[in-house]
Amino acid sequence: MITFAVIGKTVLGERFEAAHLIATLREFGSTAGAIPLFLLIFGIATTAFTPAVVMFVTAGVVWGFWPGWLIVWVAANIWANVHFAVGRWAAGDLFRTALERRGAGWLVKELSQGGVWSTLLVRQLPIPFPLTNLAAGASPMPFRQWFVGNALGLLPGAMIYTALASAIADGATGARERALVRALTVSAMVVVLSLASRWAQKRFSARVARG
Repeated sequence: MITFAVIGKTVLGERFEAAHLIATLREFGSTAGAIPLFLLIFGIATTAFTPAVVMFVTAGVVWGFWPGWLIVWVAANIWANVHFAVGRWAAGDLFRTALERRGAGWLVKELSQGGVWSTLLVRQLPIPFPLTNLAAGASPMPFRQWFVGNALGLLPGAMIYTALASAIADGATGARERALVRALTVSAMVVVLSLASRWAQKRFSARVARG
């Protein structure tokens, strides 16, 4: 998977930029092929370590807040579980060893011990999307706990960033007053999410320090 990520980032890097993705998906408009294409692109892009927020923004611009947040949330859940499966049944031992060598063994430990709550919090940390998924798969965490915690943890980002992107897109097309109110509201939510992320990061750092 790491090899794939390097190749994908090198060969397709520019195609994973939000502007290019938005233009590509808009060519399909509201046709039935747009959503499956987005699902495929989401998997390739995030596996190549493109930040998941790029996909959230893309969905918000292409489909608006609704159904954009639902489409990207479903896509994120599908691929999170695909990565989890790879970590659980294909490369768990190798991946766990690699994390421990790089001082990130705490991630596997935290996910395995904390269950749903820790999964929800870890999802708010600035950790690459596939890294969290693979670490969860490499841990002994029961799949049902991962499934619930991951689904809940993806909701804030999916809703907030698609709302912000759709508000900015609306402002660009003329609905400026409404878009401004929405953008300010969502920006406040982004600040809250960022503060929650920092709190979670300090919490996990303290636990790691205590051993």
